[in-house]
Amino acid sequence: MEFCPKCGALMLPKREEGKEPVLRCRECGFEKPMESSPAYKVEYRITHSPREKIVVVESETPQSDDMTEDERRERRKAILEHFRPEE
Repeated sequence: MEFCPKCGALMLPKREEGKEPVLRCRECGFEKPMESSPAYKVEYRITHSPREKIVVVESETPQSDDMTEDERRERRKAILEHFRPEE
């Protein structure tokens, strides 16, 4: 991995037909010739936090209109425990 000497952003390999491959800055466009042509691989990994996951709760509980305040409090507690950060 190389970073741009001008702005510090990540430089990615770019290949154009008929030209030598270069490293190009994604932010400012600075280009630098590749040294000894290493095998670069561009890979994107996306990770999601527990708050971004979808929770499906199925149970035979009454609808929210028929719930008592204690039942609502218990349900909120169960949902918050599910989203507690993993250690």
